[in-house]
Amino acid sequence: MPVTARSKTRVSSFAVLFSLRSVVEFLLLLAFCLFGTALHAQTLEIKLVNGRDGRPIAGKCIYVWVGDRSKTSSGPLLQTETDRSGSAVLRLTHADGEINTQSQLLSCGLRGLINPVVKYGDTISVRAGYVLCQRNTPDYSWLARTDFSTEEVLQRGIVTANICGKATASPKPGEVILFVRPLSWWEKLKQ
Repeated sequence: MPVTARSKTRVSSFAVLFSLRSVVEFLLLLAFCLFGTALHAQTLEIKLVNGRDGRPIAGKCIYVWVGDRSKTSSGPLLQTETDRSGSAVLRLTHADGEINTQSQLLSCGLRGLINPVVKYGDTISVRAGYVLCQRNTPDYSWLARTDFSTEEVLQRGIVTANICGKATASPKPGEVILFVRPLSWWEKLKQ
């Protein structure tokens, strides 16, 4: 079949349409790759730092609650531990099937989750078992629970105040840095 001017026009129209479709598919795939993880699970890191010397507090248990302010009760209590860099990582998800409930023995002696996957909530609360290096903490109680907005943590990150020393840090999205210090013998006695 000889190629005519009319068939050349159809071929070139088809080529333009095909290439345009390929570009659109590529852009959709790229957008899904970039934003797809945001639709499923988001990673959050809680880091304990000694407020006096700036060193990470490794291998210690912390208690974490993830819940919604609109509900009367907060989410379930999670026990997890910090790694060598003083960080405890958890993933927040909207999918019930991704939630991790398999507890194991932690290095601090409690049963809990390492790198837990939990249901997303608009509030995250942390209790570290140390004195918070913040003003107005009642009796420097190690039972003090610090509450944060999940949205703020994921978008900007949070670094708590440090009145225990000169250690500083800059906030990073998805990260909570808690400046703490060990209880003195007098504080332990009062508890």
